[in-house]
Amino acid sequence: MNWQWDNGLETGIEKIDEQHKELFRRIDQLELAIYKGAAKSELKQLVEYLDSYIIEHFKTEEKLLLNSDYPAFPQHVAQHNLFRTLCNNILNEYKQKGGDNYLAIDVDKQMRKWWENHIMKMDLAYVPYIKKS
Repeated sequence: MNWQWDNGLETGIEKIDEQHKELFRRIDQLELAIYKGAAKSELKQLVEYLDSYIIEHFKTEEKLLLNSDYPAFPQHVAQHNLFRTLCNNILNEYKQKGGDNYLAIDVDKQMRKWWENHIMKMDLAYVPYIKKS
C-alpha cells in the first residue's frame, strides 16, 4: 500500500478526517521509527495515543452513525469493539514486555490492516448516509 495521505481517504466530515489524519500520521511515524531503530519511544507514544483515540474517535463516529440512521450501525460498532480489544491487548503486551522491535512491527502491521479494512472501506461507506442527515 502506498502510504501517503490523499483526498480519496477523506470522508468530508472535518472532525473525522482530522482524527483519521492523526492516526495515519502516527502509524507512519512508527514505521519510520522502526527503520531508524527508534521504535521503542515511538511505540510508547502510539500505544498511549490509541488509548485516547478509541474513546474519542469511536464516540464521535458512533454518534454520527446513530444520528444518521446508518443501516450498518451494529456491524460498524462490532468492528470498533474488535479494535478496542486489539488495542487493549497491545497495551497489555506493551506493559508486560515493554516496547521492542517485534511488538512495534506487529503493531504497525495491525494498524495498517485496520486502516485498509476498516477506515478505507467501512468508514468511507457511511459517508453518503452522514451527508444526507
